[in-house]
Amino acid sequence: MGKLNFLLAEDYLKPKIYFQSKHTDRFNVGYSSTDYDQFDGLEHLTQMLYSPKAVIINAFQIDYYQSLPKLICKTLKESRSYKKLYIVGPELSLSILKRSSKTVYEKHVNDIGYINVERDFQNVFQQCLMLLKEGHILYILPETSICWKPEPLQIFDDKFIPLCSTLLSQEAHVPILCSSSTENSNKITLHAPNIPNEYIGDFESRIYQQSESIYDLLESPTSDYLL
Repeated sequence: MGKLNFLLAEDYLKPKIYFQSKHTDRFNVGYSSTDYDQFDGLEHLTQMLYSPKAVIINAFQIDYYQSLPKLICKTLKESRSYKKLYIVGPELSLSILKRSSKTVYEKHVNDIGYINVERDFQNVFQQCLMLLKEGHILYILPETSICWKPEPLQIFDDKFIPLCSTLLSQEAHVPILCSSSTENSNKITLHAPNIPNEYIGDFESRIYQQSESIYDLLESPTSDYLL
């Protein structure tokens, strides 16, 4: 009877083993041919979305149709990721983007958060840091660097124009994925991730180096576009 009881107990325990969730290191991304027609560098986006860490998307192009935010939301939903996308920008820009989501269904599917940088500079800065520490994604609109100047960036007055995305990157230790449009092309290019640890020196020096590195990604002079 002892052996029989052992076998019955073994059979009873087996189903518990069968129902254990299997860890997978594969991030299921199903980009369509339309996605490849619209974007270059999708492998960089996959790398960032797969990472457990947060990421900052620094947009250098006006994306009226929110094609990149929509692609990110679709990918996150299909992969059942806990991450959420937050668009960071001034009130007028956010209002335009919200109105572009015409149906309740589209708003529900995209599930995008919006952060108004004109509300309270310092509180917005802390909110962004908190979201990054939780592993979410911040999408910085191109006009955001013009109108948003958190207190830590005020030390750079009359020196150079730093990007608010680099401040967040250095403070939260998360990479920046830059997106830009190329001249004579309808495609959006996703550049290789910009890693904050690649820059050395004091706080001001690191912000300067990283900002300059991101500015260099643009083919046209940044002063004409961003200032």
